[in-house]
Amino acid sequence: MNKHLHFHPGDSDLAPAILVLVSSAIAVIVSLYSLNSGLYFIFQNFFYLPIVLACFFYARRGFVFSVAISCLYVVLIFSYTRELEHISGAFMRFILFIFIAAVISTLSASQQRTKEALAASEQNLNHIINFLPDATFAVDLEGRIVVWNHAMERLTGIGHGEVVGKGNYEHAYCLFGKRFPLLIDAILKNNQELLREKYPNVRNIDGVLSGDIEVDNLYGRRVVLWAIATPLRNHQGEVVGAIESARDVTQAYDTRAQLEQANTSLTLVNTKLQLISKLTQHDLLNTIQVLSGYVEIVRQAAPGTQPLTEYVGEINALTHTLCEQVEFARDYQNIGIKEPVWQNLQDMIARGLATVTPAGVTITTVIDPVEVYADPLLERVIYNLAMNAVNHGKQTTRIAFSTQKKGSGMVIVCEDDGVGVPEHLKEAIFKREYYKNNGYGLFLARVVLSITNLTIRETGTPGKGARFEILVPEGSYRRAGDGVASPGQQSGMN
Repeated sequence: MNKHLHFHPGDSDLAPAILVLVSSAIAVIVSLYSLNSGLYFIFQNFFYLPIVLACFFYARRGFVFSVAISCLYVVLIFSYTRELEHISGAFMRFILFIFIAAVISTLSASQQRTKEALAASEQNLNHIINFLPDATFAVDLEGRIVVWNHAMERLTGIGHGEVVGKGNYEHAYCLFGKRFPLLIDAILKNNQELLREKYPNVRNIDGVLSGDIEVDNLYGRRVVLWAIATPLRNHQGEVVGAIESARDVTQAYDTRAQLEQANTSLTLVNTKLQLISKLTQHDLLNTIQVLSGYVEIVRQAAPGTQPLTEYVGEINALTHTLCEQVEFARDYQNIGIKEPVWQNLQDMIARGLATVTPAGVTITTVIDPVEVYADPLLERVIYNLAMNAVNHGKQTTRIAFSTQKKGSGMVIVCEDDGVGVPEHLKEAIFKREYYKNNGYGLFLARVVLSITNLTIRETGTPGKGARFEILVPEGSYRRAGDGVASPGQQSGMN
């Protein structure tokens, strides 16, 4: 960094002292010559120079010197004349000298404190940059290196004194052994096209550039660096340089690549397992169907035979249970297989209820035009809630689906006019252990919803009907057609 040499108040250099002493000597010599010549009104102007210089360079000590030299001026006048006019004029000038000295010394002291504070601030900033854990360097407008911190020295093995002041992409040469633009240079030249070859994934957020870059031979091995660069501005907002930090992310980069490879392998294995599972389930269901056929043949071949009829009934019930368990395994294995997606709630509920057509039961829907972020099996949840009302409501004649605003979230409601759920079973119905011959619909519903932090509970009144509430939290729903969920848009729910 360029350094401009100049005098500061309080400097111990000889030059300021010499200037003050020489100007003082000139003032005294001219005064003696003028007084000996009978002149009393011109020579005093020469005293301003040593007073101003002393107060500017030495502040408070300069003020003391100014008082002394002002007194010397009065003594000289008093030694040569006793006339009241000259004596009173001398005292007036004495006061003026002291006033000027006080003003200049005060301003000089203030300027000195400001410069000392600025110097301390710059030193603290240098300490902060030097001890940053990330390798950091800065360049001026000409691309010359002005900062090269300790982490940068450790990263490159090149000391601060070897690179500061050098340009011509010296920073790139220290890292890569080649001279080409880095993020910091694109910042200075405001030209992101410079990075096309080396930074395939560069990002620009409000003028701050970041991206990964590979170093073929650093520490004797391949290294991946994540770097970020931003312009440096002065107090007037003008760009005076740029600064860049780099971090070794090789391990994280390699771990991510390994995870992606493992995920690909896991996906392949999972696909094969699903295929085997589907084939096994298909074969089991076929076998169960054949077994059910033989059970029916036995029932017809030996009607009314006891205890054979009882055994056949037990076999038939076990066969039905086995069939439900296979269907449960099929449904459960599909949970979480596909990524959650934004789903139009009106369309999704319509699809879920399309195959629910019980005689004597009316189904109504009052759904706001919203989209919900959930597992694709949410449609199956809607189906299970409707079938639960049909199968276990006993006297159900009406099923209603609706949406309501609740705080910052939204509630999807399914209610019926059946027998309802007893108080002691309101939580148990969502647990797998509760089910014997009642199926697993509500257990699966809670699992599916939990994937995207949706929750379900039963809040109906026993004897008057069941009421299931699916709570959709803020951020998991939005107005239909909106690309991004936002609090303002969400709060517009009815």
